[in-house]
Parts: sequence; structure tokens; C-alpha cells
Amino acid sequence: MRTHYIHYVLYALLLLHNAIHTEDTNGLKLFYWEDKFRNFGDYISLKLVERIVGGPVSVAQKGVMLKEPKLLAIGSILSFARNTDVIWGSGANGNWLGLEHYKFNTLDVRAVRGPKTRDFLQKNFNICVPAIYGDPALLFPYFFPEFKRASYPRYSHLIIPHYSEQHLFDKEQYENVVYPTEPWDQVIAKILDSALVISSSLHGIIIAEAFGIPARMLRITQKESLFKYEDYYQGTGRPHFKPASSIQEALLLGGEQPYEC
Repeated sequence: MRTHYIHYVLYALLLLHNAIHTEDTNGLKLFYWEDKFRNFGDYISLKLVERIVGGPVSVAQKGVMLKEPKLLAIGSILSFARNTDVIWGSGANGNWLGLEHYKFNTLDVRAVRGPKTRDFLQKNFNICVPAIYGDPALLFPYFFPEFKRASYPRYSHLIIPHYSEQHLFDKEQYENVVYPTEPWDQVIAKILDSALVISSSLHGIIIAEAFGIPARMLRITQKESLFKYEDYYQGTGRPHFKPASSIQEALLLGGEQPYEC
């Protein structure tokens, strides 16, 4: 995984810093997913790119067609890409693999989340995709040094449900729960104050592992396709990951085997 980190840092510094549209320059606008609510795993795309370029960036709004290309980074957002857009670590959404959802035939791909996304683009669109894998959120420890893993974590374990599963984890019943719809920095702070993260939110897993905190994928419903999880784990060299089907099983299993870095 170290080689992948080097590639990501180079693309971050050489591509993004000079190409992103800021208050003072013209360039790529950033697209990230946001609907009626803000999801931590999508919103951190904006926060990471802002940190890389050192200030506010211009955002491409959902549903607004642009004449110029935009940047897509964190998230399962490839179905929002259009011709000539720049892809830096994005992935396909397993719930939206029908080709009718995709309105492009050419992209500028610098990196993708994992090999499943690469195969999807190459086989269906004949797009050249470099074998450079890894979610950009893995770079958080490098660009956010103020975030530190707790030496003596307050939580023995933290549960982070996918936003579609929040209703299954009432905070009155589960003490160690944080919702991905809570403020992004508060979610990260609680992750860093935990000894184990149990999460059906993909970026709950990714942020935990980026900071060296054991994490276990939780799969208690079939609402989310396994595609993005397989994409991430395969991209980090762990094709044989094991999801837990309950909190109890996750506690017994402990964290997934960490990726090599």
C-alpha cells in the first residue's frame, strides 16, 4: 500500500493544488454527493481537497451541467461523471451498475478506489484506468495532523451505521453510536477515541484504518451492495475480508486484518 500512498500524495500536490478552482483561480470545481442531509463519508471529500489546496474551493452542484470538466474524489459517485471529468479515487456505486446511469464515454482517470471500479470502467467504456487504488480518505493523517489517535480511548468500541440504518441504532439503547450524518469532525473525533470501530459506513472503516484503529465491517441489512466494500478491501490487498452480521460477532472478531503500509 505504500506505493499507492506515494502516488496519491503526488497527485494531490501536483494535480490538485494547481488545478482546483479556488476563490482566486479558475480550474476544476469539486463534485461531492450531498442531498437533503450531509453524510460524513461524502462531505470529507470537500474538507480534504480544501486542506490540500489551502483554502476554500468551488463546488459543482448536483444537477447543474457544466461546460468545463469537474473533479470527483471521495465517494461512489461515478454515475455523476460526465465526459472529460477528472477522477481521483472515486468508485462506482454497486446499486447503480446499469449502463443507463452513466453519461460519459471518456474520462481523465488518475486513480480509483479499487480494482472493481477499474474493471467496470475498462470493460464497459474502454477507458484507460491506471492500477492505482485507494480511497483518498486514507490520506487524512497526512493532511490533518491535528487529528490524533487517543492513547487511552474512551470507547471500547464505536458503532457507525450506514445512514440508511441509523434507525436500527437508537442512542438510548446503544451507548457507543455515532451517526454519519453528525458533523464530520465530531465523527472523526469519536473514531479516534475508540479502540475498535464497527461500521456499515464505508468511511467509518476507512478513517479508522487510516489512523491505525482496528475496524470491522458490519452487515446487518442488504440495502447497500457489497461492491464498494469489496472495491476498497481488494484495493488495499485484502480480498478475503469478513463482514460481521451483528455487533456481538464484530466484538468477537475484532478488527479486520490491517492493510500493509
